[in-house]
Amino acid sequence: MPIYLNIDAENRNRLMVWQITESFENLYSMVKLSDEDEATLKSFRFAPRKKEWLAVRVIVKQILGDDFRIFYKKSGAPYFKDSKLYIGISHTNGFAGVSIAPYPTALDMEKASPRIERVCQRFVRDDEMAYIPKKRKIDYYNAIWAAKETLFKLFDRKDVVFKERFVIPPFTLAPEGEITANVNFDGIHSDVLMGYRETPYFTLIYYVNRAGNDL
Repeated sequence: MPIYLNIDAENRNRLMVWQITESFENLYSMVKLSDEDEATLKSFRFAPRKKEWLAVRVIVKQILGDDFRIFYKKSGAPYFKDSKLYIGISHTNGFAGVSIAPYPTALDMEKASPRIERVCQRFVRDDEMAYIPKKRKIDYYNAIWAAKETLFKLFDRKDVVFKERFVIPPFTLAPEGEITANVNFDGIHSDVLMGYRETPYFTLIYYVNRAGNDL
């Protein structure tokens, strides 16, 4: 499994992205699964999904040096039981990504597609639309979607309307950089810093916590 990206995203936040080139058998041989996880793996119908699921666990083992079982909340958010570490997971088109930190963490990877223009009104605000250059609108829609997905995973709230709760102020999309988002929930009004990488295969957005504090 070749490392595609390996990022130390500040304050002990490790982030790795792999391009999944191994066979199912190869990935399977790299981890030890509990009986419950064996059953979960068998429940997946499609081979790419099985490989993504295994790849995430291989990455965790690479970062932490051991097999850590991943549990999931009712919301679908991943977590480690009986650990002070937090985990974020994403995957897209043959890539798997994991971030691990001693505080809440999240990432999202999205492949740009012209189809996003059909649904952009659902998550791009008018004030965000105003600064998007027409020639790169698909790339900006994709980055904004990935940023808001990262925030959604980070805060793990129900029934979030992206256009109401998450605001992405003007930014210039480069090969890599940072985005500051405004987050507005009941009792929470804060600016959240995220890093990003533009690659030929996907846009990666990830939470940056320079203070190393909880949310």
